Amino acid sequence: MHIDVLSVTIRAGLNAIRGPVDVAVMAVKNYVDNHPFSMLYICGNQSRVLDHLRGDFDVRRAFTVYQLFSILEDVYQDVVFIEHDPLLFEDVGRDGNYSLVEILSLAMKDVARRRLVLYFSTTQDVFFDVIVKNSDRVLFFEKEPGGYFIAESESYRGCRRFHHRFLPKGQTTLKAF
Repeated sequence: MHIDVLSVTIRAGLNAIRGPVDVAVMAVKNYVDNHPFSMLYICGNQSRVLDHLRGDFDVRRAFTVYQLFSILEDVYQDVVFIEHDPLLFEDVGRDGNYSLVEILSLAMKDVARRRLVLYFSTTQDVFFDVIVKNSDRVLFFEKEPGGYFIAESESYRGCRRFHHRFLPKGQTTLKAF
């Protein structure tokens, strides 16, 4: 079970992704179009990605961190796509204590032991950083005028390896006469 997005293959485990909305749309469409297994899409109060999607997958909304915990306890789908919503965390971390977000990231990692979990955000904030810290793999997609800049980091024996590359939008070819 895997998802291919812009020449990157995403496999099982907890994967944190930051990028533009079209990257998330490509990821979900790739999975829905190419795999017969079930997928759960979890979003919060508002979704920037869900309006662009069509296909056969389950959708659940979490309006608080505690509802997200409850949804994660009942997951039976093979792939879980979680869209980051900063409003979920508005009451968490006001005093600088992000332990609840840390516990949430560990719960997501526990769910990811048996399936592919994607945690997607269009922006980077303190809460996303806590989830990144416990992720198996982190992917950053930046849209450039000529294509996409892709940076990835994987956990390897307690440390992170960092790779980056540029993926052009398309290749221009010269016609032969």
